[in-house]
Amino acid sequence: MQPEELRLCDFLSDARHAKYLAATRGDAGRATRLFVWNCELSAAFWPAIALIEMAIRNAINTHLCKVVGLDAKTGWHTDALSDRPRIHLLDRDLDKLRSSVEAFRRRRETSGEPTGDDVVGGTSLGLWVALCGEGRPRGGMHDYHRFIWRGKKLWQAFPNYGDWLARTEQKKISPIDNPGPLRGALRDFELIRNRIAHHEPIYMISSVYHCSNIADLAEMIDTDLRRYIEHTDRVATVVKKYAPYVTGHPDLL
Repeated sequence: MQPEELRLCDFLSDARHAKYLAATRGDAGRATRLFVWNCELSAAFWPAIALIEMAIRNAINTHLCKVVGLDAKTGWHTDALSDRPRIHLLDRDLDKLRSSVEAFRRRRETSGEPTGDDVVGGTSLGLWVALCGEGRPRGGMHDYHRFIWRGKKLWQAFPNYGDWLARTEQKKISPIDNPGPLRGALRDFELIRNRIAHHEPIYMISSVYHCSNIADLAEMIDTDLRRYIEHTDRVATVVKKYAPYVTGHPDLL
């Protein structure tokens, strides 16, 4: 069975289907092929995304537990949610922690509090990206750059960030004073991760850029992780299949 034999309009909302039709100038058969190819492209990205997301979450979690003197089982979130926290978070970020804890309690049939690992896996990626952000600049203890990035030395969660900056900028740059490139990389990673997780179209993105961005984030944490991701990359192979697959003409390969 060929993709164009599927009635894609029966499975997608009108708004989402319209995006694929617009991209293929109203050709329903090609729109379906584009949708299937988009799924394949998303699948090619996912192994690297999964590895990097777990690496980011755990690198930040391990560092924050260390600086507040709590083990991984207890979790740094217990400090942030306490009456006298050493890690001061904005209400929106505290709400993400509380939601994770409450969701854990609802799932449990017996009493017990979530471990740090439970919270690492039960919170949105957005929380971990936000921790590396600015918070509320000049907003007292909620200035993340001053009190988390610098004060809690969160930059150390990305041990190769300084070397990465030096290599890309071709000069020695302090990672402490230059969090911008990392923040941008994290935001772009969150963008593509969320689009894929919610089955959004990604056929219009620059696959080359996002593969490079993912590899850069991997390098900031662990150079072997970058090498593995680049060695196992399938995205470029899928991208090459775009024209022959979507048009239905394999001779274009």
